[in-house]
Amino acid sequence: MENSFSEIMSKNSDKELLELIDNKNKYEDEAYVAAIEELEKRNLATEELLKVKEELIEKLIENQKEAKIEKRQKKIERKKALKEAIELLKPTKDYFYTPIIVYLNIVIFLVMVLCGVHPLEPSVESLIQWGGNLRAITLDGQYWRLFTNVFLHGGLIHLLLNMYALLYVGGLLEKKFGKNRFLLVYIVTGVFASIASISYNTNIVSIGASGAIFGIYGLFLSLLFSKNFSIPEDSRQNLLSSIVIFIIYNLYYGLTKEGIDNAAHIGGLTSGFIIGLAYYPAIREPKYSKFISYGLVAFLLLAILIAPRVIPNKEGDFQNAMTEFGKNEEKALWMYRENLSYIPNEKVQLYYDRFRNEGIELWNENIKILTSLTDLPPYLKERVDILTEYCNLRKESCETMQSMLKYHLDSDKKKLESINQLIESNLNKLKELNK
Repeated sequence: MENSFSEIMSKNSDKELLELIDNKNKYEDEAYVAAIEELEKRNLATEELLKVKEELIEKLIENQKEAKIEKRQKKIERKKALKEAIELLKPTKDYFYTPIIVYLNIVIFLVMVLCGVHPLEPSVESLIQWGGNLRAITLDGQYWRLFTNVFLHGGLIHLLLNMYALLYVGGLLEKKFGKNRFLLVYIVTGVFASIASISYNTNIVSIGASGAIFGIYGLFLSLLFSKNFSIPEDSRQNLLSSIVIFIIYNLYYGLTKEGIDNAAHIGGLTSGFIIGLAYYPAIREPKYSKFISYGLVAFLLLAILIAPRVIPNKEGDFQNAMTEFGKNEEKALWMYRENLSYIPNEKVQLYYDRFRNEGIELWNENIKILTSLTDLPPYLKERVDILTEYCNLRKESCETMQSMLKYHLDSDKKKLESINQLIESNLNKLKELNK
């Protein structure tokens, strides 16, 4: 048996070797054996030391055998795990939709990246562009976002974690529950998770499969609690424990880390659990399955229709108001696009009327638009207050320009300069808020 310490020991003096022998517990067995062998070469090893050496060599050989067996076993286990992973990614007759959903999520992610979306930290704008769920936009008529956001992810890590969780629960549940019902529950709980997200979150772009995955975990939890699966009691208890731990950990993690949409998680989990209870009769009597599935689809469509009527959309109202505001503003700023340094006498009345009709009246219209926005969240109310002051200043500037046309007073020029400085200050405040 080769000993990696032999060369080192050959360089030690007799005294150093004997000191090592006296302090056996401080050294590895292999080093101790090498020290005895070196003493043996120098005819300094006692019979007792030679006997110890033989015992240690036998022990080291046995350890090497065990290490080889353990290494071989780990290799077998890795191959088995790889085979199981490949099986989880391979669609079959009874296990079909879980791998298909995984592939679909991966393909969408790759297409997004190829189109320029950052693979690790995609921007909010890109997520909205690709179908992210944002209350103001979704409730403004783009209800398809309740579905599309379920197939988007906020980077590679987000995607991998979700797909791992989906494969785990899908591999356990799809065959037992039925592939078509599994797909239906995945979609329905994903949409309910999206509705829960926009119900709670006012200005967060919700994306990711985790709401739907929590829905499947909720379904599984419900089926296990109601003992709807004919599985051994010890397996049922183990599955219950692992699923409950998964749910508690992820919900707690979502509470402690910024940027995680726990509202979607809870919405998916709750809807999945209730759906599991609803399917209780269908598992006992399969003839009820279609009836329950159709009822589930009808209930989902009803929820989508009701959502815009019960979920306040102050952000959407604000955005729509800002669209109208912007149109009026564009028209009302005509005087900054024209050269007004010299106006002939015959055109003074024309411009005087324009300052009123295409200036003061438009700013009054914008003030009405802003006044119509009530019960806004604080961050929007702050913007409305600044914009109201901005409109009043613009009105005052138009009135001052009217006065300048008629009276040509130097005081009006100074007043206009002062107003313009205040307008610039308001615009800077808005820029800071929009960062």
